[in-house]
Amino acid sequence: MTDIEPTKTPVKRAVPHKPLGVKAPQDHKKPAAQREAEGDQTVLIEYGGLEFEILADQDDWPVLAIQAFSKRLGIDAIEHLLGPVQWARFVTRFPKKRQFDEFSEVIAAEFGFGSSGE
Repeated sequence: MTDIEPTKTPVKRAVPHKPLGVKAPQDHKKPAAQREAEGDQTVLIEYGGLEFEILADQDDWPVLAIQAFSKRLGIDAIEHLLGPVQWARFVTRFPKKRQFDEFSEVIAAEFGFGSSGE
């Protein structure tokens, strides 16, 4: 018997077909002013391998989110921004405070806030 293990061949992964001219969303790389000028409706926030969609225009945010931000209640504000389905997905996958803190900083940076307020 030899001590040499057989080499594994790399697994080929299927790449979905992308029609000519279609680009992958890059909204998360645009400055807030550019998104607004281009009329983007939502912003994709990537965190921990998941994407979360938030309305791009702060004038369209729920009043409860704005109220929570004004009271420096970041966790409540982000819950209202995400809505019940995305919020449930977030807290199920990322139940720790440090994860929420990181996520809120990503949102703060995306929308041009200095800090999430927490």
